[in-house]
Amino acid sequence: MKRVIRKLILGSVIPVGLLVVWHLASAHSVVVPSIGSVAMVLAHPFTEPAELDSASLAAGIALSLTRVAVGFSLAVFTAIPIGLLVGRCRFAREALSPVMAASMAVSPIAWIPVAIIIFGLSSPATMFYGADSWRHDMLDQVRLAIVAVIWMGAFFPMVVNVAAGAAGVRKSYCEAVTVLGAGRRQVLLKVILPGAAPAILTGLRVGAGISWRVIIAAELFPGTRGGLGYMISTSHEVVAYEYAFAGIVVIAAIGLVVDGMLSLVVRRTRRWQVEER
Repeated sequence: MKRVIRKLILGSVIPVGLLVVWHLASAHSVVVPSIGSVAMVLAHPFTEPAELDSASLAAGIALSLTRVAVGFSLAVFTAIPIGLLVGRCRFAREALSPVMAASMAVSPIAWIPVAIIIFGLSSPATMFYGADSWRHDMLDQVRLAIVAVIWMGAFFPMVVNVAAGAAGVRKSYCEAVTVLGAGRRQVLLKVILPGAAPAILTGLRVGAGISWRVIIAAELFPGTRGGLGYMISTSHEVVAYEYAFAGIVVIAAIGLVVDGMLSLVVRRTRRWQVEER
């Protein structure tokens, strides 16, 4: 109990300090909003802001979460099998390592113009409903270009982590279960995946964090009409900075929750892995 209290106290020092600095900075400023004005925006998430050409905070949260969920899910389903292949196959590792190294050096935000050129204004709604896509606003706002940028940001860090985890599984373990009659699928499911689990989860944690950082820039995409990033950028244009600060607070809170959940899972998998070894 004392340890938990100590961690809470230490963890609250910097946030409390930032709140004090924020309060002092907003006292005589027309640019920095007061804590109270930001709190009012957070307390009424379903109220559409009269000052902005934007939906409510709650609608922005739902839209950003949808975009991130789609892009991040695609990254998970593509990065894990490719990472396993790179980690366990020498040919794949030698063929793909230069591409991954080069792509890791490029900021995901730099891919926005490329994604716009490739996908334009297309979305799942335009793919399935054509000219009637405007009737399905949520699907229409999940632009494929935005999803592609989020995927690009999360994909390569996840592949690198998965590959490192798969390569770290001892060859003797695989040989042992093979001698006992296990096939390739059983070796993959019973040995390689459990052995690489901590590295895979670390990759998911890194990818999730990057997805949230990328979404702000990605929501500046032409034709976007909602989302936290859109609200933040629009609030700057009309000098309604309380909405920008509220969006930043929400993004930080969601990121903290997601990272905390993944961190907990990582610690638990590492614990049994250490005990097993």
